[in-house]
Amino acid sequence: MRYQFHRTRAGLVIWRLVGRNNRILGVSPQELDDLAAAAAAAMVVRDRVGQATVEVSPDPVLKWRWFMTDVDGHELAKAARSYERRTECDQAVERFVETAPHADIDPVLGRRGRFWARDSPGSRS
Repeated sequence: MRYQFHRTRAGLVIWRLVGRNNRILGVSPQELDDLAAAAAAAMVVRDRVGQATVEVSPDPVLKWRWFMTDVDGHELAKAARSYERRTECDQAVERFVETAPHADIDPVLGRRGRFWARDSPGSRS
């Protein structure tokens, strides 16, 4: 269980919370300027998840998504993907809330997955 950091194609940084099975449980709601800002945002999530509010709602294609806000209304985290059923989305929120306070902060800035493909020299994407 860890918060990972990745550079986007635009050169900004996002965090994502990864569970024990390497599934992405949630992601940052916005791209941040650098690794330090993304790590600070992840620490805020880790510290405030217990007092946060979660909203689950259908997206434009009628799948379910969640997002989390703190007591001041600032977005803390959001779903990494859409869910076919509301119950699946609710279970995803529970996994995120249970994992977030105990996850480690991985200090490495990665360029993996879809970000790596777009950022690599010679990429066709």
